[in-house]
Amino acid sequence: MISRDLSVLLLTVCLMAGFAGRAAAAPGGTYDDLVTFYKDFRAFQKPKLVNGVPDYTLAAMAAQAKALESYKQRLAAIDPIGWPIPQQVDYQIVRAEVNSLDFDHRVMQPWAKNPGYYVTFFTEESDQPKREGPFAEGAIELWSYKQPLSAADAAKVDAGLKAIPGLLTQARGNLTGNGRDLWVWGTKNLKQQSQELGDFAKTAPPSLKTSLASATTSVGGTSTTSSGSGL
Repeated sequence: MISRDLSVLLLTVCLMAGFAGRAAAAPGGTYDDLVTFYKDFRAFQKPKLVNGVPDYTLAAMAAQAKALESYKQRLAAIDPIGWPIPQQVDYQIVRAEVNSLDFDHRVMQPWAKNPGYYVTFFTEESDQPKREGPFAEGAIELWSYKQPLSAADAAKVDAGLKAIPGLLTQARGNLTGNGRDLWVWGTKNLKQQSQELGDFAKTAPPSLKTSLASATTSVGGTSTTSSGSGL
């Protein structure tokens, strides 16, 4: 039979262990910390620009994947337990975005597997709040601009057009995947982009003619190799 003193000792040890566990799991961080983290993460999520072109090279993506670990740790250090329910929901949304980028790096890798990722010129509005499918940064949503283009809007469109040749040149080195379906549909979308750029050139302001000609030529020159592994 366990003595009374030993029972008290065991109970004390259990209580101390419980308090220690609760202390270790004590909530850390505030909602303001989450807001700051989200702003930082959104900026980090975007690829770096090199001469105006988003950098999706192997080295750049490897660096982003490595740096992502510190963001995962920062978010894990923020404990939303005890927050109002709407704020806890915000935390889970942010967590989902971090996990999504992590999944992109570990599994999807659209910059390396999907030629359609490099389509960045769109003349029609998407039927969803955000355009379906992964696309490179800096898309030109032409439909969203009032026609004829103002000088300010033409400058924005021109910046996007100027990035297209460099982005597609980069794509030729980045794309290493061999998923046939992605190559069939991706190259089809690139050819459609070339056609839409040509159509836009017929009515575009003179200030865009040079950029349009360069963008159209760069897209029109893309094609799959016989093995479907390059542009």
